[in-house]
Amino acid sequence: MNKSFPGLLEYYVLTYAKKEAGMSGETLRSYYTAIDQYVLWMKECSPMETSEIDPSCFSREKIRQFLLHLENEQGVSIPTRNLRRAGIVSFLEFAAGVCPVYSQAYLDARSIKIKKAPKPEKSFLTIEEYRGMLESIDISRRNGYSHYLLVSVMYDTAARVDEAVRMNLQDFSFGKENSVIIYGKGSKYRRVYLTKHSVRLVQDCMARSGRMQGPLFLNRSGGRMSDSGIDYVLKKYAEKASQSILSLKDKTVSPHTLRRSKATHMLLNGASLPVIQRFLGHESIKTTEAYLEIGSEAMAKAVQAAEKQLTEKGVTTPEVSDWKDPDILRRLKRIAR
Repeated sequence: MNKSFPGLLEYYVLTYAKKEAGMSGETLRSYYTAIDQYVLWMKECSPMETSEIDPSCFSREKIRQFLLHLENEQGVSIPTRNLRRAGIVSFLEFAAGVCPVYSQAYLDARSIKIKKAPKPEKSFLTIEEYRGMLESIDISRRNGYSHYLLVSVMYDTAARVDEAVRMNLQDFSFGKENSVIIYGKGSKYRRVYLTKHSVRLVQDCMARSGRMQGPLFLNRSGGRMSDSGIDYVLKKYAEKASQSILSLKDKTVSPHTLRRSKATHMLLNGASLPVIQRFLGHESIKTTEAYLEIGSEAMAKAVQAAEKQLTEKGVTTPEVSDWKDPDILRRLKRIAR
């Protein structure tokens, strides 16, 4: 192995990351981007050849200045800043393992603290806001119907954006059980049952396209839609709907917003936390509890909805005058004497 910086980086990217560390392609791309950006920044600060880069280029102060540059001048988010830090630490950990002169650089990089991002607002759409998004879609226009399908199925299934990207037509089952198999995190999958609304839309999609297999959501080129493509479509129609529904102007709508909205609406309609947990694909019910961090007013509505369901099923509360327990009544009389 060539132990110059270019040689170490090449081995890290082509051999170590996937074959030895088991990184996913997405993680490797993110970490390589961190090193690439760091190298470009160093060359801007002090012109040099890549072959001249050595452990002294990775001092704690230089890495800290680079991260500040990302935040203050490039405007990256705190999670992205932390990812860039993680990429540099990962590379230096590998370099120190095969070339001990990088040991101090690795320790310096690791000593830089991970920043805590501000807790994001856990907003969700009301039914009226969600309906407004659907009504803003002109299905007569090119891609209108496919966008209507996307918004509807994303909400109905509460799928994560990566799960939605992976959805295929052959994952849907119709008939006795109208459902879809969703492939989630860690190669796990779950069955989610569909509303009649979504069933009609997916079946119509199959009839219109003549396809029974392949991606459910397509881009303009006919390929599988990306997560950024899905995010763009949702923001587009949230913006359109906000012209008539003013409350949408204060909300940032993303795939996760639809997921949280569906879960919150289930809670408000009386669904139990274990049911919502299974629907969302959460391993721990604590995740579901934190996910559904809603106010006391919404919780009161959930209780009222559950009570309404019980009443409709014929469960009533007896009048106090109808309640008699001879033993308790005797004790009450004795106390009253």
